[in-house]
Amino acid sequence: MSIILAGALILVGLIGAAVAIIAVPAIFGAMAYDLISSREISTAEVEDTRLRIAVERNVARGFVIAGGAFWSIASFAGLYVFRESGLQYALMAAFIPLVACAATLIIGWYYERVAAALLVLASMGVVAWGVIYQFELGVWAIMAVFLMGPMLTAATLFWLARRDQDALELALSLHPEVPQVAFAKSAVR
Repeated sequence: MSIILAGALILVGLIGAAVAIIAVPAIFGAMAYDLISSREISTAEVEDTRLRIAVERNVARGFVIAGGAFWSIASFAGLYVFRESGLQYALMAAFIPLVACAATLIIGWYYERVAAALLVLASMGVVAWGVIYQFELGVWAIMAVFLMGPMLTAATLFWLARRDQDALELALSLHPEVPQVAFAKSAVR
């Protein structure tokens, strides 16, 4: 039975490595293609686009805030309750996800594409961390659902919001018949 399990783990590892080798360049290629070819928005879609951009940005920020709060609480509880390391060490461990959350929010507020790329790199770092420390299946599930999934979702939403903002600004600059009030609102944020 253990030989079958070892063979399955090796097979899953090889398939996972192949997927990572193909998926990572594909994701960065899609981001680069999206950066180059922003679509034009007609004047009738300006208000809907502005609303969609705001929703994408706010949901991405919500994922970052919720993730920071969850991992701060989880790291504090894990160290304080299970390892009995003391309050000071547990608070320091809880502080790290909060600082990472704040840094992501600050970067994502002004440089959404940079934040998206950093979140994708952080997700790849989680995978490397799991491979190095040989996570069990339950730990992989927790990391996938509560860390990598939200980070990749926030990265996608940050990227889409920036793409839509660029397309909106291009469409408004190409259509002088659109009132300048609409351009001023979108340029503010």
